[in-house]
Amino acid sequence: MQRSKTSVLQFLRIIPSITWILIGLVLVFCIIAPHFGTLDNAFNLIRQGAVLAIVATGMMIVITSGGIDLAVGSFIGLAGTIIGYTINKGLSWPLATLFGIAVCSAAGLISGLVVAKGRIFPFVVTFGMLFMARSLSLGLSQGGSIHIESETFSMINKGSFLWLPIPFWITLAIVLLALFLTRRTVFGRYIYSIGSDELAASSMGIKVDLYKICVYVLSGTLAGIAGTVLASRVNTGNALIGQGTEFFAIAAVVIGGTPITGGRGSLAGAILGAMVITVLQNGLSLLGLTSEITSATVGITLMLGVILAQSIYQGGLRGNR
Repeated sequence: MQRSKTSVLQFLRIIPSITWILIGLVLVFCIIAPHFGTLDNAFNLIRQGAVLAIVATGMMIVITSGGIDLAVGSFIGLAGTIIGYTINKGLSWPLATLFGIAVCSAAGLISGLVVAKGRIFPFVVTFGMLFMARSLSLGLSQGGSIHIESETFSMINKGSFLWLPIPFWITLAIVLLALFLTRRTVFGRYIYSIGSDELAASSMGIKVDLYKICVYVLSGTLAGIAGTVLASRVNTGNALIGQGTEFFAIAAVVIGGTPITGGRGSLAGAILGAMVITVLQNGLSLLGLTSEITSATVGITLMLGVILAQSIYQGGLRGNR
């Protein structure tokens, strides 16, 4: 009997703390929010949450390495704007999609090069890149929106496979790839080492600059994929469409158990954090609250969640590597 109790306790300790917050939110909204517990809303949550989950995956890797990427929100808008612009100019949607993602990857490469080779704080570099990417989007869209004239492209959001929305499978593939990279490859081990102590990692022969660059390229690429998913949902390319996503991604990563100082990271926690934010936004919206009250509630909740998470994980009370 004692052994079974010990096994249960050990199992519960493995589960990230944020899991219980997510379960609590789901139960509360199922009770108080109309239509929250329906199958249609479950699919809607998957489609809504896919964008943030994809971006949070890249953000988790960046923060684990000791960096930060404030440009991912503008990359989301940039990807959609480029896709819409090129499709309307006659390019096929698969090539337009690849081109939009590639531009975001290139922007991530520039950020990584400046951070690694210029020895400039990631906050400053990516904050500048945010405005550069947004300016490019505004230039292409002439300050407005670009309607994407492709029914096939919109099926990325509308379509399903094995009864689940396609955004779910895209997110799953990305999460599994990130899990493999961080847990089963040299890349992952080096990222943790760089985030823990960059000088020590360099003295061990790790090519710190190279891996920093790779981290920002990966973050930019994932933001481009997220922008593709979002653009297929709204059928629109707009510079401001991903505005603020970078802060939600950072919050998702931190409340999921990744210290903002880097060196440790929880991919599962980041995904759960993204789900918590998505459920919170969706549930408050279904309650019929105004956008101002919804935003304020989400902001206060996230602020308290980040403070609590940082206090819990300070000093290594959780080792979510």
